[in-house]
Amino acid sequence: MPTPTPRVAVLLGREPDDRFSIHRGYVDALFAAGALPILLGPGPGDADDALLAAVGECDAVLLTGGHDVDPALYGEENVGLVKGIDTDRDRFEVQVVLQAVDRGQRVLGICRGIQILNVALGGSLHQDLVTDGLDQHSVEDRPHEPVHDLVVAPGSLIEALLAGTVKVNSLHHQGVKVLGAGLEATAHAPDGLIEAFEAPGILGMQWHPERMLGYDDVFNAPFRWLAGEAS
Repeated sequence: MPTPTPRVAVLLGREPDDRFSIHRGYVDALFAAGALPILLGPGPGDADDALLAAVGECDAVLLTGGHDVDPALYGEENVGLVKGIDTDRDRFEVQVVLQAVDRGQRVLGICRGIQILNVALGGSLHQDLVTDGLDQHSVEDRPHEPVHDLVVAPGSLIEALLAGTVKVNSLHHQGVKVLGAGLEATAHAPDGLIEAFEAPGILGMQWHPERMLGYDDVFNAPFRWLAGEAS
C-alpha cells in the first residue's frame, strides 16, 4: 500500500509531565485529508537541530493545542495567570515557525498553535482573557459544538474554508492581542477578540476544529487545506 502524501509535521504537547499528548482528532483529520501525520515532540535543546531537520523534510506543519506560551517570549512578565509553561516546547515551536516561514512550508496553528505562531512572528497575547474583559471563551463543557459567532472577513481564506459557517467552539483563556508581522486578522468573536489570522501559506484559528469533525464536515476543511487541497 503506497504511503499517503503529503507529510505533515504534527507538533506534540507534553502534559501530563510523563507523557507526550495530542487530541486524536488532529491525526484522524489529516489521514482523512490524504496526508501522513509525522508526530514530533519537543526535546532537550541539543536535539533541536535533528528535530528541525525532520520537520523540514515534511510538506506542512500543524501546531496543536496545549498549555500557555511563556509571556517572556513576547516581552511581558508572568502575572501569575498562565498555566503549564513548557519552555522546551516554546523554544522548539518558535524555531519551527521561523524555519517553516523561511522554507515556504504551509502552516496551520490551532488554539495554542495560533498563539505560538503569533508570538514567533513578533506578536503578543492576552495572558488571561477574563482579566482583560473578555469572558465568553472558556466553554469547557461544550467542546464538540459551536458556542459563539464569528465575524469573518469577506474574500479571506477562512471564509472560503468555513463555507458560510459562522459559529465555533471555544476552549481557551488566552488569545491573540497584538498581531505578529505580516499577519492579517480575518475572523473575530463578537467581543472583538481575534479568532483567525492568515498570511500566504499561514492560517491560525483559535477554536478547535479537530473536536467538531463529526458535527459538520466543514470543520475538516482546514486540514484539507493544510494537506494541499485547493479551496
